[in-house]
Amino acid sequence: MPSGTTEPLVVAGAGIGGLTAAVALAAHGIPCSVVERSPALAASGYGIQLPPNATRVLHDLGVSLDAVSLRPEAREIRRWSDGALIGRVPLGSAVVERYGAPYLTLRRADLLRVLLDAAGPVHFGRSWAGECPVIGADGLHSAVRGLMAPDAPEPIGFTAYRAVLPPVTGFPPVVTVWLGPGAHVVAYPVPGGLNLVLVGRPSLDGWHAPVRDLVRAAGPMRGFPLYTRPPLPAWHRDGSVVIGDAAHPMPPFLAQGAAQAIEDAFALPSYLHDLAAFEALRRPRTDRVAGASSAGGVEYHLPDGPRQRRRDEHIAAASLSGQDWLFT
Repeated sequence: MPSGTTEPLVVAGAGIGGLTAAVALAAHGIPCSVVERSPALAASGYGIQLPPNATRVLHDLGVSLDAVSLRPEAREIRRWSDGALIGRVPLGSAVVERYGAPYLTLRRADLLRVLLDAAGPVHFGRSWAGECPVIGADGLHSAVRGLMAPDAPEPIGFTAYRAVLPPVTGFPPVVTVWLGPGAHVVAYPVPGGLNLVLVGRPSLDGWHAPVRDLVRAAGPMRGFPLYTRPPLPAWHRDGSVVIGDAAHPMPPFLAQGAAQAIEDAFALPSYLHDLAAFEALRRPRTDRVAGASSAGGVEYHLPDGPRQRRRDEHIAAASLSGQDWLFT
C-alpha cells in the first residue's frame, strides 16, 4: 500500500476478518475506516468454534472473549448408527498447556460484538466505492476481489443446516461430531444453548436415536449452501489486498475459516508496504488449511466399508499433538 498517505486506510467489511484487521491496525498506530454494506452488525446467534491459533492472536491484540465463551473439554468423533466413540482429542486445559491459548465455543454475534467494541466506529450501510488503498475483508461475495479476478462463488455440493437449541440436559461439555454416509452432524454447547449443524442430506433415517432427537428438537433448520471460489492469481493489486474469505474461502470442515481470517488480519499491518511478502507469508498456510478442509468433505461422509474403517482407525489413533501444524 502506498506510503506517506495521511488518509486512513479503508477496510471493506465488518465481519470477523475486517474487525480484527481494524484492531490490529490500531495496535500498530495505523488509522483505518471500516465500511460495511449491511445496515447493522450481523445478528446471527449461531455458534462458532475458535481454535487456539485464533484465540492466541486475539489475546495478543487485547481482545478478551472470556465473558461470552465456553471451553469444551474435548472433541469426540462418533459413529452415525450407534453413537460409538471413534476417537477423542482433549481440548480444555490440555490445549492451553500445549498452545498457550484456549479452544473456545461461542455465538458468532457475541464474537462480532466484542470485536466491534475493540475496533471502534464502523460506517454501516456503506459499500466500498472504489477507494484505494482498500483492505477487502468483505467475505465470500467480496466486491474488492473483483479487482483481482472476475470470478464468482461456486457451490461445492453441500448444504449446512444450522440451529441453536436451548441447553440440553446431560449433553457433555464437548464438541461432538457424528460421521455417517452422506452427512455429518456437529453439536457443542455455547453460552445459553447448544449449537447444532447438519451437513449433507437432511434425512437421518437409521441414525442413532439421540442424534435424530437433537435434529427433531431443533425444528426446521435454516440451510446455508456452501460455496468456494477458484484460487486467486494474486491477493493484491494496485495497493489493495483481500483477506479471509475474500482471498481464500474454505469449507467449514476444520472450523478454521474465521481463524485464518484472524491470522491474516494480525499479520497484515506489518506488510502494508509489501503486499507480495504478506501473500508469500500467508498463502502456503491457507492453501494447506483449505486443502485439509476440502478433504473433510469426502472423508466425513464415507459410506460404511473398507475406506471408512481405515478413516476410523486413523481417527482413533489421533492425538492433540497431531494438531500442532494447525493450532501453533
